[in-house]
Amino acid sequence: MTRTGKRGGADADAETYWILRQDQLEVLASTVRSDIIDHLVGRGPMSIKQLAASLGRQPSSIYYHMEMLQKVGLIVEAGTQVSNRRTEVLYQTPAPRIRMKKAIRNPDNHELIGKMVGVLNRQSQRDFEQGLMHPAMQSEGPHRNLGFFRLINRPSPESLEEINGHLDRIAEILWEERDMSQPLVALAWTLAPLPDQEDGG
Repeated sequence: MTRTGKRGGADADAETYWILRQDQLEVLASTVRSDIIDHLVGRGPMSIKQLAASLGRQPSSIYYHMEMLQKVGLIVEAGTQVSNRRTEVLYQTPAPRIRMKKAIRNPDNHELIGKMVGVLNRQSQRDFEQGLMHPAMQSEGPHRNLGFFRLINRPSPESLEEINGHLDRIAEILWEERDMSQPLVALAWTLAPLPDQEDGG
């Protein structure tokens, strides 16, 4: 069972689940649960056994986290499959895309969002360390799948619009693509206005 079809525009809106509730944000302030969501988005419906293998964990170690995610509606059952004569329940996210940027608008969510960014950064460090050892790692060229970047500058409103357009397109590419012959990749980014000390004396 897979989710396929052309994405973008109105179709993308229909296939997007917006996280707005605080109980959902609280549940995602966990590296394990965030990783579960990311793997289900990236790989489609999976059983707990398949998901645990993808995460490099034992199935028993993710049951609790799966229950928490299911309780707040961030994962749903997606049918069954038979494996070794046993019927296994498949799970997926409620939509192919999971977004939370609308939640940032609510000041009541800022503390939780900050915790989630901390989780994302810790997971990004682990991803990078694993990527350094991956046999398919490429750090140069057009098929590069390992790198990092941070730059501080003063973009104009027009430049910010262009940057955000590129970031949105990058997200669409990653949501659209599912070449099962290729290794999984993780991409994370942060964008934030910084305190300006230039005139602070």
